[in-house]
Amino acid sequence: MLDRTFAPPSYPINWVQFPSTQTYTTEHGVNIHSISLGEQPVFKFEYTIQAGATEAIKAGVASLTAMLMKRGTQQHTAQELNQKFDFFGAFWDVQSSLDHATFTVYGLTKHFESLMPLVFEIIQHATFPEEEFEKEIAIEIQKSKLNWQKTAFSASQIFRSQLFPNDPYGRVSKAESLQQITRTDLVGFHQNYWLEQKPTIFLSGQISADAIATVASFVDQSSKSKITTNDRPAIVSTPAICTHESRENALQCSIRMGQVSMNRQNPDYYKFSVLNTILGGFFGSRLQKNIREEKGFTYGISSSIVPLKRAGYWAVGTDVNKENAAETCSEIRREIHELQQHLVSTDELEIVKNYLMGSFTGELTQAFDIADKLKVIYLEGLPLDFYDHFQHQITACTPKDLRELANQYLDPSNLHEVIVGAI
Repeated sequence: MLDRTFAPPSYPINWVQFPSTQTYTTEHGVNIHSISLGEQPVFKFEYTIQAGATEAIKAGVASLTAMLMKRGTQQHTAQELNQKFDFFGAFWDVQSSLDHATFTVYGLTKHFESLMPLVFEIIQHATFPEEEFEKEIAIEIQKSKLNWQKTAFSASQIFRSQLFPNDPYGRVSKAESLQQITRTDLVGFHQNYWLEQKPTIFLSGQISADAIATVASFVDQSSKSKITTNDRPAIVSTPAICTHESRENALQCSIRMGQVSMNRQNPDYYKFSVLNTILGGFFGSRLQKNIREEKGFTYGISSSIVPLKRAGYWAVGTDVNKENAAETCSEIRREIHELQQHLVSTDELEIVKNYLMGSFTGELTQAFDIADKLKVIYLEGLPLDFYDHFQHQITACTPKDLRELANQYLDPSNLHEVIVGAI
């Protein structure tokens, strides 16, 4: 009988092979990246273009364009479109981030051929009905007002605007700015990006050659050839700013601290990920042990690297009571200073390495998850062996490497600080 009083033996994960993918290029030069894996007859379709928030002239235009694309075409109303996708048991959405916009469909492989005409109908023939626009803009204005009342949302938005004051990455939308958006803005953005820009397409799940051919046929019919190449000034770190904003009736205050940092293009990104994990990147991190477990100031605190296409930033976030805010900020700086002055122990480093490698391995069990990593490679212009280097650099990372990185990339005396709430 198995003795459950003893833990089973464990072994470190040294390296995992990233699954191979297939790339098909259409006659008009559109790349279709395919990952055919899994036993379930399902698929994920992603049509991605560089039409994120930073490409629009006004804040909120990119996301509203994505939302309103779902509200009807020349052939079908919004209700009819939803009914058709529901009939085939498919989930679909159009989303916009800072850098990109993506049309996503999850469905059964047997319905792939039936769903693709609907997808490209929406992309090519969305009509942005005036009445739908009026309803959606009213909803977004109200939603914006409610979100800005939340301390965590406000702190995150203010923090990003401080990091990138002269760049679209730092632009945030409010109710006042949303009121300035017109239907014409959305139609123009759709025309200039969704209709004219060359997409990158990702297929994952059980993908057949016929499915790829179907997508290629629809893509080539649309004849997209434009690639957005907006020249923007280099992002320069700005002097740290401390912003404290009081909110009536707030029970806690939300803290955001950090600085402009790196994206995945930086060769130090791999090992800096290890450093970030030790500091605040998982539940056993130093910030969790200090601020949550020892002091009991918060339910959770974390640090993270946010890699964007043209830049990146590093941030710490938490929510604490008013009387603990100052000490929390001080302790965050102290933990950074500790990493700059002292070597991480071998035991602590091994725990983090195993955590990162285990997490990475767990993210390669499904085709959809693998596709998410593949998107990172192609959309950010990374080498195809990025994840091989990632694993190698993690396992090769030393305590000395981490101390050097902490001194090079983290400055506890020059961190942007935002506190919103009970002050």
